[in-house]
Amino acid sequence: MQKKILTAAVAAAFVAPAAAWAQSTVVLYGLVDVGYQNVSKYQATATNKSGFSSGGARSSRLGARATEDLGGGLSAGAVIEFDIQGDTGATSATGVTQRQTFVSLYNTNWGELSLGRQTTHSYTNVLLADGIAGGNSFQSFYTMEDQITRASNYVKYSSPLIGGGFTFGVGAAPGESATPGTKNHGNYLDMHVRWAQGPFGIGLAHARTKTNTSPAADFNEKDTSLAAYYKFSGWRLYGVHSRSKQDGTGAGESFRLNGARAEVDIGKGILAFSVAKRKNKLVADADTSFWGIGYYHQMTTRTQFYATYGRIKNETGGTLTLDGAWTGSTVGAGFDPRGFQVGMGHSF
Repeated sequence: MQKKILTAAVAAAFVAPAAAWAQSTVVLYGLVDVGYQNVSKYQATATNKSGFSSGGARSSRLGARATEDLGGGLSAGAVIEFDIQGDTGATSATGVTQRQTFVSLYNTNWGELSLGRQTTHSYTNVLLADGIAGGNSFQSFYTMEDQITRASNYVKYSSPLIGGGFTFGVGAAPGESATPGTKNHGNYLDMHVRWAQGPFGIGLAHARTKTNTSPAADFNEKDTSLAAYYKFSGWRLYGVHSRSKQDGTGAGESFRLNGARAEVDIGKGILAFSVAKRKNKLVADADTSFWGIGYYHQMTTRTQFYATYGRIKNETGGTLTLDGAWTGSTVGAGFDPRGFQVGMGHSF
């Protein structure tokens, strides 16, 4: 359960000057997830890699969300979300706020406009088919989908709910490359549409990313995903189809992914099963298949215990690994990593 923190200290740190304290609401929230994992069969000479890790089911984080009512149905907001390594207490090597840091304006009639580093519409779309499996779970095939999770310098519009179930959104982020001759490198654009009402939901998203690091690497990547779910009598079914294609000099990717998940409630727990197949249309003998199973025991809405197992099958040119696996080295071509996790997460 999120807790409202109304003290002057938190307000000063995350929201506004002293004059605005009484008008602002700040929510402090977070998640700490620590587990044990064992991974094998990822290289010819590799032994089993095991140890504690952070975010075995869901990524550990600490965040603050501020909102202020501006009147007339308009409100302002800000989010700062920190990466946390639950097993060591360290922050992310790429920066403490690599998750989300943005400001926003929201109106009940026209929706939300936000600016900063934040989750993309493309990523939000595939989350429709994620179910209980987080991006680091061995029961997840998230890394096979090749979506840009978050974008920096991202200007994002999200519509309000229309007609009882329809929403849409668009977003754009300049790459801001300072290297001569690479002006458009990192430019990103995406959009999505979604219908969700009752037990059924479906969404479609499309994204484009520009790579221009040198004359030998000048190409565009197009990512499209279709995701859906259906819920009935203690069961939940999820499906996703995604395509990724690069065009231009140095292009090295063209694949299609089909994935499915099923979940069933068992008392306080959830049993989940996932399968996926990724076909590489540009590189011969580089297809990858996956299956995973997991049990998530909900002690309360905030406390979860989990155990997951996953297995990757790479063709002779495939090098994909399990979501969240840390082996200290890349997967050898044609090897089939597999592993299990057990852990606990608590959110607040």
